[in-house]
Amino acid sequence: PKPAAVVTDVEQTLIAFNTRRDSSKPAGEYDYALRSNESYRPVPKLSVSDLERMVSSPAIIWMKRYLGIEAPKDAVNPWAATTGKWVHHWLANIIEAGDGRIFSAFPSLTEIDKRIRLAADERCAALRRLCDSVRKVVPDWWNSGWLNARYLARHLGAKIGGAKGWEWIATELAVGREGAVKIADGVELELHGQVDLVLAQNDAPSFAGQKIWIVDYKTGSTKELKTSDLHDNLVKGTTLQLGLYALAMRERGAAEVSVSIISLAVKNVGPQLSVVDLAPHTDVFADLAEMQFTGVFGMKGEIRPAFVYSAPYPLATLQIDNDILEDKWALTHPALVLEKEEWETW
Repeated sequence: PKPAAVVTDVEQTLIAFNTRRDSSKPAGEYDYALRSNESYRPVPKLSVSDLERMVSSPAIIWMKRYLGIEAPKDAVNPWAATTGKWVHHWLANIIEAGDGRIFSAFPSLTEIDKRIRLAADERCAALRRLCDSVRKVVPDWWNSGWLNARYLARHLGAKIGGAKGWEWIATELAVGREGAVKIADGVELELHGQVDLVLAQNDAPSFAGQKIWIVDYKTGSTKELKTSDLHDNLVKGTTLQLGLYALAMRERGAAEVSVSIISLAVKNVGPQLSVVDLAPHTDVFADLAEMQFTGVFGMKGEIRPAFVYSAPYPLATLQIDNDILEDKWALTHPALVLEKEEWETW
């Protein structure tokens, strides 16, 4: 006969196997969740990017924050990430050097373009100096990628430079340092993030009583935000980041908060959603806060989808039938379920 310990291990494995495939029960200790009856319950401070991914890849964020592991970053095509970093950095340079104040005067369209070109050209000059020092030539592929990023930054800068009615701006504004963000009475989220651009109508030492417009730059072809299907857009994560920023700014005392995406595909540059539009969807943010507080995440989506990119799992993980995962997700996080099927939005 096999040792008792071996038998116990096999039985425990079978219990876990069957429990993970039981669609009649919500996520438990075998589904990327802390035990409900244990005293160990850390509350990790999550980045806004973490929260955005929690609605699509909760298991990956659970392993990252509770086990401290994540898969190596995909280095096959680094240009998308590099372009995004460059564009955001150059756009952050459209303001004058800070003197301790929150806001700077909104520069003219000509000045915005000048500052973007200067920041981009400094990046190119730095690489040329490096190549010259080792008697190398800047590769054509690098020049091509840099020129593309420079064009994107100037194009987005021109769009925001045409905004009317806003006299003061701040770039790369950190949020979450002041404490938890209140979602509703007794419901809070511990988060941190960085807003690309904040526009205001008055120069003030704080956001109290201010009318604020938050802008998020996208280097892809992301479309503008809409109030229609807002619940599903929050649950998919497409609007979640700006929703969290809006709530964080409201927590800092802003009287009115609106948000927008600015990309190549956005034609009308102006506020697209307001924090008031988010009020009917408080349950979405409350469910995220519950995930953070309890450590009960669960699993969602295919591990290796055939037609879209998905971050790899850092640990060997067996795929569960997607219908089972959807049923367990609905029982675990009812507010984070789509109201419309994907095919209904085509």
